[in-house]
Amino acid sequence: MNNLKPFNKNIDLQINLNTSNPREELLRAQKIIEELKRINELKSEFVSLATHQIRGPLGAIRGYLSLIIEGDYGVIPEELYEPLDIILKSVDTLGKTVNDFLDVSRIDQGEMRYYKKDFNLVDLTNEVVSEMRKGIIATGLDLKINIPTETLLVHGDKAKLKHVLLNLLDNANKYTKTGFIKINLHKKNNKAIFSIEDSGVGIKPKTMPLLFQKFSRCNEASQTNILGTGLGLYIAKKMLEAQNGRIWAESDGENKGSQFYVELDLVK
Repeated sequence: MNNLKPFNKNIDLQINLNTSNPREELLRAQKIIEELKRINELKSEFVSLATHQIRGPLGAIRGYLSLIIEGDYGVIPEELYEPLDIILKSVDTLGKTVNDFLDVSRIDQGEMRYYKKDFNLVDLTNEVVSEMRKGIIATGLDLKINIPTETLLVHGDKAKLKHVLLNLLDNANKYTKTGFIKINLHKKNNKAIFSIEDSGVGIKPKTMPLLFQKFSRCNEASQTNILGTGLGLYIAKKMLEAQNGRIWAESDGENKGSQFYVELDLVK
């Protein structure tokens, strides 16, 4: 990062199309584009460096908090359990935010690595549901699951696909206060389709085209969960595209729930 020159704060972004020397204006436009690209690279490198530096201290804070809560440093007063638990959850939330920024930085710089192999999507889906089931049921939501017993073999980075599915299920849980969450996995032609349907806040038609862009959060979601970064769906889209998959959403509108779909090629 230190090898990059600081960007020119005085760069003139105005392009005069009505000029007697279009070639000179075109060259100036190309220089502007190059400078903007370099600024974007500098930004991405800064985000990457900053998030790496934050992860270490966060890990130490979480580790020591866990040891304190578990009593490794002696018995703690009962009235401290709740505030310590709140701190621990806040550290976890911040850690997820840092990881999101790091993932975006890697994606934007073309440095995200994928370790692909064949695996059974049914097993992965059951694993994700098992990890999230207790938290969802604790909120009072009706969790409905339809996962086949047959093998649905796909080729991809299992860890990153798990990250995507966990994110989608976590979103459904966050943005659904009452009602249900339905998880479905099925085979259609040569595709495996994973879907999550909920009875939550829904998505307005004008929001739908922006849903998978960076830092995009609909107003109804922001009112329900103020801590989201608006990066999760962007990361999911990029991770799936890198693995020949796709993701999309459907909704009948605000307060009418939503459906998210993930489609992957089956291994023949």
